[in-house]
Amino acid sequence: MESRILSSSSNLSHRSDGEGEHERFCYCGLPSPRRTSWTRMNPGRRFYGCARYREGSKCKYFKWIDAKFSDRATEVILDLLDGRRQPPSTFVDDLDDVDSKQVEASSANYLKNEVSKQAEVSSVNYLLKNEVSRMKIERKRYQMFIIVLFCYIAYLIIKCKALENKKKFLQLS
Repeated sequence: MESRILSSSSNLSHRSDGEGEHERFCYCGLPSPRRTSWTRMNPGRRFYGCARYREGSKCKYFKWIDAKFSDRATEVILDLLDGRRQPPSTFVDDLDDVDSKQVEASSANYLKNEVSKQAEVSSVNYLLKNEVSRMKIERKRYQMFIIVLFCYIAYLIIKCKALENKKKFLQLS
């Protein structure tokens, strides 16, 4: 089991939060937890990754925090890990359990905020649709008023022409 945990192909890691660091988000839009690599190539090296990498997420967000350790530092870390009687997996799994609850809570808060924003957008959308509907009705009223006004003006013009013709007719007789 220890060889699986410390093999170069292993991706076992644990997450931790740093003080004063701003929260990062992966391509999924979820908070990206800070983790520590325990592979033979990068033992103890911290990185940010997608919160859903264990679920097979296709996000692939990944960013190293620490620069690559020197070969000597890597060798010392591996010697310390190999010298333990308790395999690192037990320790790391315990940290993953604690940190996964923190990530779940953080994700739940993020989703609640998104649902709240969506409800607010829906409310604004509803109000805007009502306003557009009201404005369409008002526009129809103005159009009808303009049509009636043109008809009245046309009536007055015709009436004036008729009076002019009557006046000319009376003057000729």
